[in-house]
Amino acid sequence: MFGRKEPPPPTMVERLKLFFAVHWRGVLLVVWPIAMLFLVLPLPGEKSGWTAYTLILMGMFWVTEALPLAVTGFFPIIILPLAEVLSTKDVCKAYMNDTIFLFLGSLFLASAVEQSGLHKRMAYFAIRLIGYSHYKLLFAMCSVTTFVSMWITNTAATTMVTPINFALLKVFEDQRVLKIYDRTKAGDDEASDITACYFCAATFSATIGGIGTLVGTATNLVFKGLFSKDFPDAPELISFPLYSAFAIPTMVALEACLYLWLIVVYLGFMRPNSPQAKKSAIPDYAKKAAKLAIDKDTKKLGKITFWEIMVLILFGGAMVAFFCRSPQLFTGWADIINTTFDKPSDLRMITDSAVAMGFPFLMLLAPNTLNFIKNFTAKAVQHLPKKPIGSVLDWATLNRSAPYSFMFLLGGGFALSTAAKSSGLNDKIGEHMTALAGLSNFVVMLLIILVVIFITNFASNVAVANVFVPIAMNLAVKLDKNPLWYCVVAGMTASFCFCIPVGTPGNLVVQSAAKISTKKMIYAGSGPTVSTIIVSMFFFYFWAPIIWPVLHEMPEWTGGTTPEPEG
Repeated sequence: MFGRKEPPPPTMVERLKLFFAVHWRGVLLVVWPIAMLFLVLPLPGEKSGWTAYTLILMGMFWVTEALPLAVTGFFPIIILPLAEVLSTKDVCKAYMNDTIFLFLGSLFLASAVEQSGLHKRMAYFAIRLIGYSHYKLLFAMCSVTTFVSMWITNTAATTMVTPINFALLKVFEDQRVLKIYDRTKAGDDEASDITACYFCAATFSATIGGIGTLVGTATNLVFKGLFSKDFPDAPELISFPLYSAFAIPTMVALEACLYLWLIVVYLGFMRPNSPQAKKSAIPDYAKKAAKLAIDKDTKKLGKITFWEIMVLILFGGAMVAFFCRSPQLFTGWADIINTTFDKPSDLRMITDSAVAMGFPFLMLLAPNTLNFIKNFTAKAVQHLPKKPIGSVLDWATLNRSAPYSFMFLLGGGFALSTAAKSSGLNDKIGEHMTALAGLSNFVVMLLIILVVIFITNFASNVAVANVFVPIAMNLAVKLDKNPLWYCVVAGMTASFCFCIPVGTPGNLVVQSAAKISTKKMIYAGSGPTVSTIIVSMFFFYFWAPIIWPVLHEMPEWTGGTTPEPEG
């Protein structure tokens, strides 16, 4: 009676707002499948309709992440056999194939580098070698992260650089050269411009570095696998050396544009009187402090270990084996094996997955220390080793950290691609795309780039590749263009997420670690997004046909006719 007055009960509108804000995923999971039933009505529906239904469901749930990405990847196993589109046996084959093993092998190789700490030693070495001004430090960060990301996941490369960035910025903050955080009007910490510069450089460089090799990011393996699945009679066009011959120059050009954007916008390059140029100047005493900090951290690492040396040897051996397997520029070791056993030269008996799994197998066998030699040299019992020695690649650690769930994400995309082809969905989609026939090849490719880059900023890169690569390849066939061309365009472009944090885990890592606002990340990523569209378009249109001359043809395996070359 004398207590505080009870607040009024919430209105129906307020209840609904709260309900949808909290339970939107559950609502979407119920409403979307029901809303899309028109695709299969009247029941029992056509096979192409059920495949389209599965595609629409998976596309929506992948983009919104209403379900975990890997769980959405199970949909083909559930829906396609029930709709008699494919047998369970045929669907499940998509979840364990050559490309999946290549993905697993790349995870194992990357894990060995991370377990040994070799990537950190490389980062510190590059910083000490290049210097301690903002220009030099940013160049070191960009180049090291890009190189490392060619071989390990983008997220791991970004995570590696994050503590190094903090250590350097803290030294400069202690010297009162800069501030790591600014204060918002609400009194919260927010990354300063220079902090946003360093951390966005890390995640953007990792994204660009990921396109450099087939094992750099799972997206590359998606479009390689989808191409192999849709065109099984095609020669091995997306091999390690051929792909890298195209991707590495593209990667270098994109990274150069990123670095130029960052130093112009954040460091005042070519604008000596700008506020950014004045803020970015580092006095000599601050450079010496940064050098001391890096030297201290390097000293903690100690001398290079036997473990790191073994990783260098085996990892380097894997890279050489990838490039020399069947390079098509000279006779590779796999070609020699084919000849020795009288196999046809175009028969792919040994693929990249053999290398990807073979070298991790050696890493699991090889010791990470020479302590076992003490068993032969010790002169007293107390000097004998008391416990087993570890291997170069520790299986227990690998099991705890490896993202195996991506196998189901990849497999779901491959299963969907198989169903789309066998059910006739690809043909129906192609019929609706004939309106683009009047456009030039250049314009069509530009449209693919713009659409995919926009979508991939809001959804998982791998999921976007799974959805758009098959559509792009089918479009190419309908327009009498080589499907490899549009496959590479859509597949590589799916990696280019520079603006929105949710688009790729690396962006989320730096946003959460450095407290970068979404507004600042969009601003930092706007330049690389524009430069990526321009530079990648140049390389897709002019450089790709040099690496793959077959792009101007329609070989028999495409099922089309050779188009007239464009003037």
